[in-house]
Amino acid sequence: MDDLTLISRMHTAERPPSPETTHAARRRLLAEAAGTAATPARRRRVAPLPRSKRTITLVAATACVLAGVSWTGYRWETRPLYHPEPLADMNGPASTFLLAAADAKTRHASDGRFWYVHRVVGETVVTSSPYHPGVHYTVQLTKDAYSLAAKSAKEFGTLPRDKGPLTGTEWDGPNVDVRPATPADAKAWDADLRPGAQDLRLTGPDEERGPFKQEGAELDFDSRDERRLPANPSELRAWILNYATKFDHQRLRNPDLYLFTAAPILLVDRVLTDRVRIATYRMLAGLHDVKTINGTDAAGHPGRGVAMRQTTRDYGTIEWQLLIDPETGRLTASQGIVVTPGRKNSGLHPGTRQYFEIVKTAEWTNAPRDSLLPKDITDPNWQPPVN
Repeated sequence: MDDLTLISRMHTAERPPSPETTHAARRRLLAEAAGTAATPARRRRVAPLPRSKRTITLVAATACVLAGVSWTGYRWETRPLYHPEPLADMNGPASTFLLAAADAKTRHASDGRFWYVHRVVGETVVTSSPYHPGVHYTVQLTKDAYSLAAKSAKEFGTLPRDKGPLTGTEWDGPNVDVRPATPADAKAWDADLRPGAQDLRLTGPDEERGPFKQEGAELDFDSRDERRLPANPSELRAWILNYATKFDHQRLRNPDLYLFTAAPILLVDRVLTDRVRIATYRMLAGLHDVKTINGTDAAGHPGRGVAMRQTTRDYGTIEWQLLIDPETGRLTASQGIVVTPGRKNSGLHPGTRQYFEIVKTAEWTNAPRDSLLPKDITDPNWQPPVN
């Protein structure tokens, strides 16, 4: 293998130069090198470089060209696709409701050492009877999910079973609860002696806040990015969309739906300042195709909120809803309601709450860390009491 080929393979660009570009660069370098050697000097003649040194010089120059092409390709692939721009007109009912939620959150803004979250996460599924072949019924699976986090690993401290510094931890409640979806389902479930999740061979609810991911990355940014998130709605929109497209570098077909269904991550999950949560509401107020709703969460509590719809071949049309307390600006629930079922949820009737969560708590607190954590996390020797 010649030196030029070896160097070109060592500096392969993410978007490699075309053969014509590479050939032209190589031909130009060879011509310049030959021309320099053949041109007579006007002053004292300098002895030509030895052949080995000429080769090294030529190889190094070629490497610089290839590296430059590689850097150009890298910059092209990582350039931001979205930039801050004025948000859409905010005069509709949904925009008015979301801006009121932002104002309410502003009035109730707070801070603390820890961000503590308690959610009830659920899913509605069609299951088979473990005792009566051919019998099926619909049940709701729910579990408690908790998280506790600080703004930095130093503030959070260490835990006995963790090997390195952490900014927070998550844990689930001990049980997965089963509840029939309708009176008819309750009758069939009772006939099976009320089997639990393990008897039904169900591991627990899948957590979906929508949309069913067909484009865009998960918002799994780290604590450093949490601290850098802008509190300006236009800048926040661009930041989120650029993160969503940073891996495949393709613009989203429906960025508004992506932003809408990413809202619970920003409003509940992540350790963000309340200023960023306020900006999230203002960002949502600038989205298209959002409507106001009067809904009911999985616990039967009525509330007001906003919704967007998504249609896919697998899941039909799902209406993703965010229920918000207009007095405090707190997200109280999010859920996906089946409007028209698709291939993968054909057993669910229209109006079924397929995916849902109830936000019991999402707040800043200065309570002692260990008072918010279960004993099996803070004490490696703890054993549950024996009944």
